[in-house]
Amino acid sequence: MSALPQSVNEDFEVFKKQYGDFIEGRSDSLLFKTIRVPFGIYEQREANTYMVRVKLSAGYITPAQLLALADISIAYANGSLHVTTRGGVQLHYVKIENFLSVIEALHKNGLTGRGGGGNTVRNITADPYSGIAKDQIFDVTPYALALNRKMLEQKDSYALPRKYKIAFSASQADRGGATLIDVGFIAKIKEGKKGFSVFVAGGMGAKPKVGVKFLDFLPEEEIFLLSQAIKEVFNEKGNRKNKNNARLRFLVEELGIEEFRKEVDFKVEKIRSSGVDWLLNFESFSEIAPIENPIPPKLNNEQKLWLDRYAIAQKQTGYFCAKIALQLGDISAQNAKLLAQKLIEIAPDRDTLRFGSDQNIYLRNLSLSELANLHETIKQISPIASKAAIIGDSVVCTGAATCQLGITIPRGAIAAIEKKLKKENIALDSLQGFKIHISGCPNSCGRHHIADLGFFGKVLREDGVAYPAYSILVGAKVGENITRFAKQTVSVSAYYLPSFISDLLKLWIDKKGEYKSFAEWIDSGGEKAVIEIAKSYEKIPSFDEDKNPYYDYTAKEIFSLKGRGAGECSAGMYDLIDADKKALQIALEEKSFAAVRTLAARMLLITRGEEARSESEVLAAFKKLFIDTGLIDAAFTPLLEGDANAKVVDLAKAVIELYATMDNSLKFAVEREKKIEVKPAQNANRFKDYRGVSCPMNFVKTKMDLAQMKSGEILDILLDSGAPIENVPRSVEGEGHTILEQTKQNGDYWLVKIRKK
Repeated sequence: MSALPQSVNEDFEVFKKQYGDFIEGRSDSLLFKTIRVPFGIYEQREANTYMVRVKLSAGYITPAQLLALADISIAYANGSLHVTTRGGVQLHYVKIENFLSVIEALHKNGLTGRGGGGNTVRNITADPYSGIAKDQIFDVTPYALALNRKMLEQKDSYALPRKYKIAFSASQADRGGATLIDVGFIAKIKEGKKGFSVFVAGGMGAKPKVGVKFLDFLPEEEIFLLSQAIKEVFNEKGNRKNKNNARLRFLVEELGIEEFRKEVDFKVEKIRSSGVDWLLNFESFSEIAPIENPIPPKLNNEQKLWLDRYAIAQKQTGYFCAKIALQLGDISAQNAKLLAQKLIEIAPDRDTLRFGSDQNIYLRNLSLSELANLHETIKQISPIASKAAIIGDSVVCTGAATCQLGITIPRGAIAAIEKKLKKENIALDSLQGFKIHISGCPNSCGRHHIADLGFFGKVLREDGVAYPAYSILVGAKVGENITRFAKQTVSVSAYYLPSFISDLLKLWIDKKGEYKSFAEWIDSGGEKAVIEIAKSYEKIPSFDEDKNPYYDYTAKEIFSLKGRGAGECSAGMYDLIDADKKALQIALEEKSFAAVRTLAARMLLITRGEEARSESEVLAAFKKLFIDTGLIDAAFTPLLEGDANAKVVDLAKAVIELYATMDNSLKFAVEREKKIEVKPAQNANRFKDYRGVSCPMNFVKTKMDLAQMKSGEILDILLDSGAPIENVPRSVEGEGHTILEQTKQNGDYWLVKIRKK
């Protein structure tokens, strides 16, 4: 285990100072956010809890490091480890007072979250079978580790226009995702020399793009030289104004690949002639010697079935790699400790662990006997180890359960899907290798673009009522020179998602003998069949007939985006806005004035945290939130009363024009130009305006205010809608104070009246 670069320790000293300033109230939450996020520390939905993302380049981790991670989670997090879709690890529910202890413990064990979040060089991924696969060209693990270390040392790796991702693949199968990312390297040997073919400007997310072949062959010693040159071009010319168009692929699209190539070539020569050390220092990974004439152990039927589902023979005779399929990428810290201790006992000097982008653990360089002896432990570690690979290989993100961007809850959906497939008694083992990936929003954290069957969460309406749904994507291909993303087709409600998948898998089982792959079937007419099945589930019951479709899986409340902030669910809000806007255009063409009035009034309510359902509720909410606040001219007020007439066309135009001024924070131009002044209530002893102050700093400031007041005195504070009003009053009550009143004000904010204990 090599020590971290000195630069990481130096950056941590800066972090400690900024942390102290924040805790002592000398800096605000926005400034501290710019420091903590590049260290991989993100806010969770629950107030005052954070996620710490740990980078594991190439998914590489030693059993000793896994043991340390487990201990850190037990001491400072929720006693669990979450494997990410980039082969890293996340610790959840870390408290702010434990930040320094967590980072120090990570660094002590050669681990770090530096570059784990924000606009930085992110975790460098690699083929989890690299070093052991029979089809590999050579082991790319040392290159990923060396490049990661070199990038950690560069001061320009932490303030880029957007995140910068790099991947390595050991063969044309591209198991590392080199064709799907900002910069990807695929192992090649040319005239006896090691090197890589290079792809650039790929990426998933809301605007996906397959990578472009940039070089047929790059000598192995130049991977940092090229990666750094591309990073510098990106740093200088990337879009820093619009984060939705700031990834490297948008810059390449803007410049054109040839102009981009010229810029990169110029940087390469500049670095080469600058005297900067651009060579990499590689850690040695000696290949394990094969076992001569291995003797197969006696295996029981359960062991045979598990190995058939999850193990492959390595290129090294006598050794195998077996996947531990983790439920949703989670493993308890106690089980992680158990696994680490077992591996230390069995093979203390072997390279035995990788974490994969499918959120699973790969055990490697173990004999069949060793794997068989581990089988009982693996069953304890993973509740899905005894299930078909299609279940174990499913990838889902956390979605709205914890993520600030989530719309739907994929974790609940996959449980319902599994239950449905079991009930239908489908021959799941005949679907070995079939990939189902689900994301809770258009961002591709669940990697839905590279699935056989992919989904991402969205919002639809039935009779004006919102319900959770998924867009359906089918037929991805991944491999050097063949990669294509899954085709987006139609949508299905979350309620009917399990039935849709069940029907489709039954049909594919009948058809699969005729085709080489699911993608080939999709291209040969299968896409039409997918759409037909989805259409059969298109109509959901009305809200009055059956409320079940209007709940998401595991949710306790009716599905809604109400009360969530822009950062949490803007994609879902845009779904609703766009749906109403399209319906409004149709109503305008048909001159259906009653519909025009309702749709125009409802279209932007969600931006104010409102989801009125009946026409009277819609019109009343529109008047309160848009006309009374001055966002829409008061001259339109009479149109909200009595029968609708042709004048509502002008109202619709005014709403559409207002929408055109909305920014990514869901604020309109008129709101950005002025801030509404509010005076404190007369009976308050102290008044503070904390609009625009994000969590948890708004609570920290409120707590400091209360500390300076006498028992029984009244504090009035102003808070924004969304997370602030959801979190601060609850936290204040947790401190023993009394919330006397919290009322929504014109302008989409709240007045909260607190009596000090």
